[in-house]
Amino acid sequence: MLEQVAGARRRWVRIRWAGRSARVLNRAALFRPAHPIATLRLARDVRRWGPLAGAVRIAARRWPDSIGLVDDRGALTFGELDRRSNALAWAWRGQGIRQDSAIGVLCRNHRGVADAMFAAAKLGAQVVPMPTAFGAEQLAAVVQREGVTTIVYDQEFGPVVAALPERVGRYLAWDDGSGEHVTLNELIAAAPAHALPVPAEPGGLTLVPKASAGVPCRVSPALFAAQFLDRIPMQPGPATLIGVPLFRGYGLAPFLVALSLGSTAVLQRDADAQHLLARAVRYRCTTVVVTPRLLSDLLDASGPAPSTVRVVLCSGAPLAPDLGNRVTLLFGDVLYNWYCPAESLLAAVATPADWRAAPGTVGYPPFGCQVALLHPSGRRIVEPGRSGAVHVGNLVADGLLACGAVGHFDRAGRLFLDGVAGGD
Repeated sequence: MLEQVAGARRRWVRIRWAGRSARVLNRAALFRPAHPIATLRLARDVRRWGPLAGAVRIAARRWPDSIGLVDDRGALTFGELDRRSNALAWAWRGQGIRQDSAIGVLCRNHRGVADAMFAAAKLGAQVVPMPTAFGAEQLAAVVQREGVTTIVYDQEFGPVVAALPERVGRYLAWDDGSGEHVTLNELIAAAPAHALPVPAEPGGLTLVPKASAGVPCRVSPALFAAQFLDRIPMQPGPATLIGVPLFRGYGLAPFLVALSLGSTAVLQRDADAQHLLARAVRYRCTTVVVTPRLLSDLLDASGPAPSTVRVVLCSGAPLAPDLGNRVTLLFGDVLYNWYCPAESLLAAVATPADWRAAPGTVGYPPFGCQVALLHPSGRRIVEPGRSGAVHVGNLVADGLLACGAVGHFDRAGRLFLDGVAGGD
């Protein structure tokens, strides 16, 4: 009887998610509500191609001549992003990369990340973004554990990549003209750019935590997009400044959501606050994605502040109340404090209203997520103000995952983070 009830509950959640996902596709597809047939076509594309390849295909069809990405080398339209990833996928296919391959990406923020990620997804391969701080041993361990068959990297990481086994294919995403391996641009220039056949199974995405021994997060981007937009109101069009690394979930997820909304993703290889501020003003960014440290640097940088900002999305570390209050004082109710543990990608979001009521909070979980605080004995802690180990889960999956953090709830049920489990 209990199993029947649990099964019925999971089916009910999936039905609710189907409705929520359709609304997200509707919102992402157009600047106005989409015709039901158009929404069904979008859903079919995402189902057949997967959310990564599906997103760039949809954006290229909806806004082919609009600027989809800006980086240190200039601008690319959505149509160009789609054609570049088509060409790279054809080139890789000719070199034996296929459905069961895993593509590691060891890059700063630039177009090469998009090229590699979308090309791999169009082949049905797994995408594994790698932290740029990895040493040779850490990188080798993750390559072995995740079965990475090919790695795309920036030339500055050549010494780390050189220690990998010979079986791992190597391609340069960013070089200064003296690299010894083939570049993505060379492959793209030499291959056809027409559409590929639909893969047997959509490609996947694996996010690697900071500690190479940690548990990787295998992401369902379509499910995540619904949860993300449930709490964070990114809007279709203008531009989104991604100031955090794309190999982190809190950088990659807003990048993919921006793409699906037809918003220009503004990237920069370094995290220089002065340059990022100038780009936010130049491209009239309405959303800014930052860490607390970068946010502090941006607020302290000289130059005019962007007047177009409507969402400041902060994650990656605890946000001090004083710093968050500075944002509210300067820009109004635009701050969204997002708790993004590597194990689950999204656990809780504090909206501007949450922040005003309780500065320092990471708010509530979005639809379909749950957060539990557990005592060392395994008992759930529900009393306000009492700390416990933070565990997160999703209602469409069984079980809870430990996040390595300690937190407490206030009387309104908002989550606060108190530190790291068993440590500082």
